[in-house]
Amino acid sequence: MSVITIQRTHQFSLDELKQKIDHIIHEISKKLYFRSEWESENTLSFRRKGAHGYIEIDESNFEFTLRLGMMFRMMKDAIQKEVLKVIDGHIEQ
Repeated sequence: MSVITIQRTHQFSLDELKQKIDHIIHEISKKLYFRSEWESENTLSFRRKGAHGYIEIDESNFEFTLRLGMMFRMMKDAIQKEVLKVIDGHIEQ
């Protein structure tokens, strides 16, 4: 299993960050068709056949983890590039 992990620091309130995360997962889901749900106050999980992951947040940190199954392994670099573009487009603002 291949894993993509992206970590960022942030200076947003948790409510602001959650709104940004909702936009992030919406954009990523347009291409990868994830289903997502907030499992706790600080953890959003998402999944689809062949891939699953989560976003964990706290007052200053953001961590995106995506585990890719065999069918997505060969596309890891392209997926990571797209995910980085989306995350940095929202978190770096």
